[in-house]
Amino acid sequence: MYKSKQDSKRRAELAELVEQRRRELGERPDISQTMRRLSQSSTRNSVTPPHKRSRTRALLLTGAALIVLAACVVGTVAVVWANSLVQTGFSDPQNTVQQFYGALHQTNYAQAYTYFSRTAKAHLSEATFAIIYNSYDRVDGIIQNFPVQSSSVHGNVAQVVVLVTRRGDDNTGQLQTVHLVNSNGTWSIATIAIGNTVPLPTSTAAP
Repeated sequence: MYKSKQDSKRRAELAELVEQRRRELGERPDISQTMRRLSQSSTRNSVTPPHKRSRTRALLLTGAALIVLAACVVGTVAVVWANSLVQTGFSDPQNTVQQFYGALHQTNYAQAYTYFSRTAKAHLSEATFAIIYNSYDRVDGIIQNFPVQSSSVHGNVAQVVVLVTRRGDDNTGQLQTVHLVNSNGTWSIATIAIGNTVPLPTSTAAP
């Protein structure tokens, strides 16, 4: 019983001592400022709530998805633009004419026939075309050179003048005017007008 009273008294004295010490520390300016800084630091370093982290992650994922989508769109536009440039280059009327006479130079009449328009093919069959140009080659010699002399484009029609020279004739060439039409971005031959035979310039004559 006596011991219990002593323990209670000691606890009371200890509590009073702790409270007194706390008041003394609170009255000291340096201790008060330190406690305030610790309190502010604790607030700044508090753990971010889970829902805030989830929102930040969702925003980051959305941003990444938008960047990838933008890259895909830019890539697609670039490919379409490049294909358009390539097709424009290959469908140039002068290019069509050069390919046509290049096929004739190789006596590839079937290939040359493919450069005619649908309307031209309706009036001239491939077999008849091959017979006509094969007879030209037998009589006058195979087409050797075919430099373009002039070219003009007016909307969906074009005109290309070519100086055609044949093997075995080093002195003269024949002017041929090729009329072309554009259908869906592709130039094809509508008609060929045979012109005059002219002397060859020295630089154009075959060696």
